[in-house]
Amino acid sequence: MSDRQLLVSKIKDGVVVDHIPAGKAFLVLKFLKQDPGARTLIALNVDSKRMGTKDLIKVEGTYLTSREIDLIALVAPSATVNIIEDWRVKEKRRIKPPEEVRGVFKCPNPLCPTNSRYNPPRTRFRVEAKDPIEATRLHCTYCGSVLYYGTLLDYIKSPDFSPEGGGLVSKEKIQRVFLDLLIKKGALRLAPSAEELFILKSGRPSPYFINLGALTDGESLAKLKWAFASYVALLLEQKAIEDFDYVFGPSYKGISLAALTCEGLKELYGMDKRYMYDRKEAKAYGDVSADRVIVGAGYFKPGQRILVVDDTITTGATKVQTLEKLKLLGDHEVVGVVIAVDRQERMGDAERVEERSAVEYLEEELGLKVFSIQNVKTIYSLIKDSLDEEMRRLWIDYYKKYGVIDLEETSSPDST
Repeated sequence: MSDRQLLVSKIKDGVVVDHIPAGKAFLVLKFLKQDPGARTLIALNVDSKRMGTKDLIKVEGTYLTSREIDLIALVAPSATVNIIEDWRVKEKRRIKPPEEVRGVFKCPNPLCPTNSRYNPPRTRFRVEAKDPIEATRLHCTYCGSVLYYGTLLDYIKSPDFSPEGGGLVSKEKIQRVFLDLLIKKGALRLAPSAEELFILKSGRPSPYFINLGALTDGESLAKLKWAFASYVALLLEQKAIEDFDYVFGPSYKGISLAALTCEGLKELYGMDKRYMYDRKEAKAYGDVSADRVIVGAGYFKPGQRILVVDDTITTGATKVQTLEKLKLLGDHEVVGVVIAVDRQERMGDAERVEERSAVEYLEEELGLKVFSIQNVKTIYSLIKDSLDEEMRRLWIDYYKKYGVIDLEETSSPDST
């Protein structure tokens, strides 16, 4: 492939940072904390009619947060960012320096509160943008010290420089990694025969069972953390959900998911959230407040927002119970529900089958936004070729009776 072909080759999903001043691509790359497995192209000193020469970066399967785009402007104010989805440019952004920068640069004043040895606050600088960019200054809002552009560049060039937060990952990649985890670690269990089906809490005899409780080793927990945090961060950036203060996990399996989501959001994206979970039985001693039922409620303030995370959704009964318990908090708002797998079934039980799915009920009747990392239609399309004819028929018949999807219309996805 020629250099020219390489530069114009398309990517399916990701970002293209173009019109970077020549020689600054690697500085820009320091702000793009992309997934280590992401395919990245860095082109240096490319001919440009507008700039003479320029640098360019392409990253496949990764998105940029608004914060990262703002930070790029500190080293490449003339750059443009193209958001690519399904081979097309979905959005083209011209960038500009941010008004404020938090948690990225160190204050040069050793006596600043942000340089305190114990529990220092995150740094916060007011940006005094100038043209040329080299005249730009950053003013510490805690002590008033000035961070000059030369010192700022020295920070960025340092081998230890790493801003909080990271690049967003496409939903397609999150889905692929998550399904691979379910299969390899035995969290997706398939019935061995028609006589050995799984009986769900609803009483329905299912040909498969999703058991996130099987994901107990360190590698699995790390991938769970990555998947939930990456998906939530993507939803926030797309404004599919509002920002929130708490992650709530219904007991029992939702507890670890809430904790992992909070840890992942902080570690990967610099978002500091609290988590809560409910008790199966109210505490009969000590505090008589909402903390008797909801652990972590002691820190809750009226009007704060909550994101609910859980493993699966079948009939929606558990989610309704969750909403009832959350009423103990008083004034609050649930911004959405994120689940690992949507079974895409109608509400009811083994004999009684309602018209709507649990997701439809929660969205239409309770006004909740429900999002799933994976769903059964996608899972079936990926595994059906490994099933024998009898088991495929069991899946199809099960969803004809209980589902809101038709598995007979499901085709195997193209290999990637």
